[in-house]
Amino acid sequence: MTFAMPTQPFGPDGVHVSRIGLGCMGLAGTWNPNEVGPEHIRRAIAAFEAAIESGITFFDHADIYGGTACESIFKECLAAIPGIREKIFIATKVGIRPGYYEHDPDYIRQSIRGSLQRLGVDYVDLYQLHRPDPLSHPAETAKVLEELVREGLVRYVGVSNYYPHQTLALKRYLNIPLVSNQIEISLLRLDPIYEGAAGGGGDGVLDQCEELQITPLAYSPVGRGWLTGRREVPNDHPQKERIERILAAMRELSPNYGGATPAQLAIAWLLRHPAGILPLVGSNNPDHIREAAGAAQIQLTRQDWYKLWVAARGERVP
Repeated sequence: MTFAMPTQPFGPDGVHVSRIGLGCMGLAGTWNPNEVGPEHIRRAIAAFEAAIESGITFFDHADIYGGTACESIFKECLAAIPGIREKIFIATKVGIRPGYYEHDPDYIRQSIRGSLQRLGVDYVDLYQLHRPDPLSHPAETAKVLEELVREGLVRYVGVSNYYPHQTLALKRYLNIPLVSNQIEISLLRLDPIYEGAAGGGGDGVLDQCEELQITPLAYSPVGRGWLTGRREVPNDHPQKERIERILAAMRELSPNYGGATPAQLAIAWLLRHPAGILPLVGSNNPDHIREAAGAAQIQLTRQDWYKLWVAARGERVP
């Protein structure tokens, strides 16, 4: 039975996607494509099926994930559920090479064809620049992205890890919409949310997303695993006190939300923001995927949202 996952409109056409997506960086279970065998494929398919059963329709890749293995193994996942391609939204990224970044137009053209071949699809729904490349002029990058859309290889384009002025520089030369910015955001990384937040000075990314109607995609929504409550925080961890403070606040709130787990509350905290954050759950464990999907059913009160924010900041709101 398919889980009743809420959806949200995405992009200028208002395509509806699940409120929570699956980040596929660990889907292959290895970063060496030569190691992929039947057991890796079986586990990947089990994770994909758990995501589909949970109502997840947004799947985020990158050409470097698993050393290309994650895109390749996703082809097996699609084959396991005939007819599923047109029911889901596939995103991938380009631009990170070993030791440097590259947005050279020829490299981007080569890379999208490689991704399509590995994924076994004719197009991707979203193509993202993985990180800004200081040596590429945004005018050249914009031109090649527009070409890929015209050729039907890509439906929409987005960026990842871009600060506001980098986004504006690219958008200045684009004649097509820029629909998303994938950033790290969680209760352990508050910079995109608010100037002066603990852990940084604030970068204004979420404000820009709201201003320009860009969807923020959130990677590491549970603080790289520390906010699941499943890992003991080592004494020498630089954020040990902060992590334990957030987890304590979550344990206090859990009974108010049917015994919600820390991971669910961390994701629900992002979902509550009006920018329409779409958290990307990075797991290939079916149980963890199902757990994360349950966060879409949680509506934090304003007071509880602020309680978690205060715990993450380590100080009262100004």
